Amino acid sequence: MNGAVILAGGSGERLFPYSSASLPKQFLPLVGNQSMLQETYTRLRKRFTADQIFIVTQASFQDTVLHQLPSVTGEQIILEPARRDTAGAIALALAKLKGAFDVLLFCPADHHIEAGTEWDGALATAMDYAQMHRRITLFGIVPNYPETGYGYVEYERTDGPVCPVVKFHEKPSREVALKMVRSGQYLWNCGIFAIPCDVGIEAFRTHLPEHYQVIQQDFRAMDWSQFEALPKVSIDYGLMEKIHDKLAVVPAYFPWNDLGSWTALERVLNQDESGNYTFGQVKSLDAQNSIVFAPKHEVYLYDVSDLLIVCHDNQVLVANKNKSSEMKSWLPKLTDKPEVFQKHP
Repeated sequence: MNGAVILAGGSGERLFPYSSASLPKQFLPLVGNQSMLQETYTRLRKRFTADQIFIVTQASFQDTVLHQLPSVTGEQIILEPARRDTAGAIALALAKLKGAFDVLLFCPADHHIEAGTEWDGALATAMDYAQMHRRITLFGIVPNYPETGYGYVEYERTDGPVCPVVKFHEKPSREVALKMVRSGQYLWNCGIFAIPCDVGIEAFRTHLPEHYQVIQQDFRAMDWSQFEALPKVSIDYGLMEKIHDKLAVVPAYFPWNDLGSWTALERVLNQDESGNYTFGQVKSLDAQNSIVFAPKHEVYLYDVSDLLIVCHDNQVLVANKNKSSEMKSWLPKLTDKPEVFQKHP
């Protein structure tokens, strides 16, 4: 039997003030009426039954998950005692699910994907290949512009739907990204992958032995102090980049976006004739190139440009849109909350 694991423990604080540490973006609607977690779960239910889907998250979010996903039981929620990045979250899921599932699909809860035949086909291909060939199989998005905010996967193009991985590449400069896109040999690393459990556990044993010790434990009698002592490391850096020659990738064409910043909404919201991207009740006159996110407020723009405006409850953020990528540096000073972008224990 195969299953799916949704990674839903992120903090999402780059979408302040809409998203916060107490209610991060995966539990909020960004493009439509469903939260991003609900969108992810709905998308997976086309392939997996309700009892085959699990959610890794923080204890403080358990009630939110149960409220948003009525068909999920407490047994399907895997609680992290501390945030230890994606390698820790995946190790914890393997500790609980080893022996019960053959292949597990891991996917973030906070990515926007337009479900359809392209997604369905890529998912079926990845799961089947991982099961038959016993290889960790990634999803790689065929890029259509030189994005500098994503990591890239270099791959060997073949005639089949699954290709060998050559190398991982960190977020590139625009010049490098442009060359990558033009070459046709690189894919966006979207952080979705199918892992045969035995193969994944062996890879942890070789490259992340501390995580492997956690996986080997009886989940019902887990030594949580051992998990809390794990280093914070991503699955890409800690594992995937070290075994790239043993990976496979499915070049995929489904529309995908990692909505990790306010400017990322420009890829999913409609643009008006003046270059504004808006969500909510927004009226503008002589306003250009701005982003307005105000689901429950009326916003009026006049003779302004290049603004980021976010309205949420009793908070309003107004910033230079072109400086929003630097939010990590200026927001803690503005809010007098230096912990806004700190990693939570």
